Amino acid sequence: MNKKSVDTPANGKKNLIILIILVVAGLAALYFRVNPKWKAADLKIETTRVDYKIQYVNSEGMTLETRITPPDGYSRVKVESGSFAEYLRKYSLHPVNINLPVYNGKTLNTDSPAIFDISLGKEGYQQCADSIIRLYSDYFYENEQFDKISFEFSNGDICDYNRWRNGKRMLALGSFSCEIPAALPDDSLQGYRNYLKTVMNYAGTLSLLNESEPISPDEIRIGDIICNEYHVVLIVDEAVNKNGEKVYLIGQSFIPAVCFHIVTRYEGGVTTPWFTQEQLEQQGFVIDSVEFSKNDIRRWKDGF
Repeated sequence: MNKKSVDTPANGKKNLIILIILVVAGLAALYFRVNPKWKAADLKIETTRVDYKIQYVNSEGMTLETRITPPDGYSRVKVESGSFAEYLRKYSLHPVNINLPVYNGKTLNTDSPAIFDISLGKEGYQQCADSIIRLYSDYFYENEQFDKISFEFSNGDICDYNRWRNGKRMLALGSFSCEIPAALPDDSLQGYRNYLKTVMNYAGTLSLLNESEPISPDEIRIGDIICNEYHVVLIVDEAVNKNGEKVYLIGQSFIPAVCFHIVTRYEGGVTTPWFTQEQLEQQGFVIDSVEFSKNDIRRWKDGF
């Protein structure tokens, strides 16, 4: 004779408890998924790098405008007070003789003459596109232009900081994402960093491509990017001579996540941090071993 289970008040109570536990566990998992915590990596600062004899470098300078001087006959272009260009020029640098800090506590040998004193996420975010997003976003944040802190994910969805700090969060599953109410309002610095961690997790070179438009080489200004589907670099500074010929400083991060830094080029037996307008006008050119074309020169949104 087969025995059939009989529903009893005790069994019903037990099932209800299990259901409540599952629901609470699911909500907790959802909360933690959409509320990441940004933690700063412990970076190793080694002042043991060899001297690469790079042109136009003042080892005593601790900002971009004092560390790297323009080539002979050139002067930095004038920029507005409070602009993104001024922000980059006055960005604090690490000492000139350090190796390049990596998020995991290691360092890489580099000939970069200027490594930004910028934090990295402990989990390895802030790679090439992330570092540029970080600089754009930090500039807006420090100037309280919160409405301009808004970035696309690679799937095209928008992650907006104003909505984030009012409690909205982005739930992403594969290529799908949506905004949900999942937190209390929070305008703290930690909350802002948490927002950036989410953006860095789901944005990249493809989203920067989607948010930017090609420009001609003669339109280049500070804040523009050179971007393809594999890598992106940032135009960090600009100088010009009396003939109107321009040169540029270019910065980057890469994989694994390292501090944003100025790249150099080697030509004619010398190493220099300045890239010429003539170089960037070529159909193809190389920046730190990455091949780009002049069609990769782009302006993010309205530019700076």
